[in-house]
Amino acid sequence: METHPTRPRAAARPKPSTSQQPFSRWVAPPEIGWPKKPPRIDIKFPILGFLLESEMTGYDIKRRFRDPIGFFYRASDGSLYPALKKLARDAMVTMRTERHGRRTRKVYAITSKGREHFLRTLREPAQPIFVYDEAQVKIYFAHHDPEAALHHVERERRFAGAWRSFLERLLKEMKAHGASAFRTSMVEVGHGIAALKADLFAKLMHRLERDLRGGARARIGSRGGRKTGEPFRDVRKSAAAQAKNGART
Repeated sequence: METHPTRPRAAARPKPSTSQQPFSRWVAPPEIGWPKKPPRIDIKFPILGFLLESEMTGYDIKRRFRDPIGFFYRASDGSLYPALKKLARDAMVTMRTERHGRRTRKVYAITSKGREHFLRTLREPAQPIFVYDEAQVKIYFAHHDPEAALHHVERERRFAGAWRSFLERLLKEMKAHGASAFRTSMVEVGHGIAALKADLFAKLMHRLERDLRGGARARIGSRGGRKTGEPFRDVRKSAAAQAKNGART
């Protein structure tokens, strides 16, 4: 009777600790309805919203995107004018040509079909918010270069503070001119988010500075010779200077 040598069992690999496990297995709760692809609002929806208020040219609509809605949505010429052509083909808007001296312009007006489509879309649930923030992605990996983290955090703090001040002034102007409560409320949301970010980044800056100070002291203590505060002060001064220069550009 033949016998076969028994193969030695492979040693069981230890499971990574909770702190080492990747976060890629994290799944959003079902009630969030996380889409597979990042959602994009259809530019035709705000266009129809503007045309509900009055007839406009393409240039007029482009200027309206610079209003407070511009804080939530960006529109380019490459998307605006093709969308107007598509709306005209779908009989959601009409277009007529007006002549003023040597210049001609196309004036758009919403139709009953366009109005129905706008109101139907308005009532539909909105997609969840997605934030694309390059600075926060870089801060996530900044443990490879802690000084870089301070640069990004300080710049984000300054930007959020400036954005908060700007929205505060805008909100006062909108209320003074009798803007819709729905529109001022959206600016209030933006102002609140900017204020929150400014406060959070200030706290984060303080915590990172404290952690870097502790790390610098440990390294200096092991070498001996230099004063404990020198490396940390250099990092903080460099971060503030770079953030200030970046804000000017």
